[in-house]
Amino acid sequence: MNSYYRGPSYQNKTKSRFTVVRIVIIIILCILLALILYLGRDKSENPGNPSESPSNPVTETGTAEPSSASEKPAGKKIPAITINLDNLDYRIQGTEEASQVSSSGKTQTVGMGKGSMLHMAFDEQPELYNIKLYKDDELVFTGKTPIILPEDIPANGEYNAVCEAVYNTEEYSGSANYCFNLKADFPPLPVISATETVPGELLVIVVKYMDPEEKLEIETDLDFKPNIFDYDNKKVILQPVSYYNKHDKVYSIKLIIKEETYSYAIKVNEKEFVVQQLTIDPKIEAETRNDKSAQERAEKIEPLRPICDDVPYWRGDFIMPVEGGRVRDYDFGKRRHVNGSPTSYRHNGLDIGHDEGVPVMASNNGRVLIAEYLIQTGNTVIIEHGFGLKTWYYHMSELDVKTGDMVEKGQVIGKVGSTGFSTGPHLHFSASVNSVYINPITLINEGVPLLAID
Repeated sequence: MNSYYRGPSYQNKTKSRFTVVRIVIIIILCILLALILYLGRDKSENPGNPSESPSNPVTETGTAEPSSASEKPAGKKIPAITINLDNLDYRIQGTEEASQVSSSGKTQTVGMGKGSMLHMAFDEQPELYNIKLYKDDELVFTGKTPIILPEDIPANGEYNAVCEAVYNTEEYSGSANYCFNLKADFPPLPVISATETVPGELLVIVVKYMDPEEKLEIETDLDFKPNIFDYDNKKVILQPVSYYNKHDKVYSIKLIIKEETYSYAIKVNEKEFVVQQLTIDPKIEAETRNDKSAQERAEKIEPLRPICDDVPYWRGDFIMPVEGGRVRDYDFGKRRHVNGSPTSYRHNGLDIGHDEGVPVMASNNGRVLIAEYLIQTGNTVIIEHGFGLKTWYYHMSELDVKTGDMVEKGQVIGKVGSTGFSTGPHLHFSASVNSVYINPITLINEGVPLLAID
């Protein structure tokens, strides 16, 4: 039997070779273990579809689309809000659905009454938000503050409220809607445009939060019994102060609503009205200011004064009916003596001087009550703008409208002339509430107080 002796050198080489093999095996095992762990984690994050990454979904074309920045993070809830009203807190959970009602069908109802103020507090501050109120699916209010005040509520009743918010925080990124019902039950709230004025101006009273069946009465010693109108869920009263009312006197207005009486002291300050000595051809005076003209006015003009359509036709500002005319602001209310007469009468409007034939425009939208030639006022137009508010146009050379027409602001209704009791080409322009004349310059410059109708 042959035996071979392997020396120390050969034994060392063999030992070294086994060491390398062991190291390679260990490395392979480590790689396999890491791969198993990786595949297991991928399956847990993407069950049933391990080939797609959640942050970069693969499209049908094989390209990856970036995820939306507004996408709700996994597991993150939409922040809630807290409504504080009359020291009570109401929690409202948000929804991604744009709706006037909660997606759960259970919408919280809150009530507002006298002295109430609704405040919203957000769990997370949104980037932007707005609040909307709907009444019978019609948007009636929108605001960009977290507060709803009584003056924001147009009338008593039930509203759908929606707060729309947009978030971009670590907790939540995206839009949210908070829906709740708001039931308003306020007592009547009267507002008067002024308690101090001068003769020839217009006061307006508006009463909010009156139910349709509730009765409103008014008592005043201002020598005019006003009408009461329903408009935009409010009661509206136009109360003119005549230039015949005494200066430096305090008048009273009382509103009676159910068992409540609301009293207002109206101070009428002094106003200086000029005195005019007018000279006119005696023949023109005799032909235009006589018994026949007085009878004509009684038959054709006086029946128009009480007319008060219950719809406000006017929109926005009233305009001067003649462009570029010569206007003297002291014309209204002046005491006029004709041809040296010791007696005077009050001039109830403005005399706007201009060339004959210049267009005359309707000061605002309205209904033509009369468009006719009259002995004293010549070619005459009277327009009812609603609620008894009228404008009057005299002495025109021709008429471009007829009785019964509906006219729009700026529409040509006639031409400047000198017909009737007139000394030369001009337009006599007046404004009144029924039979009481008011300053047309104030109407043009300031509009109808408390009634911005656009």
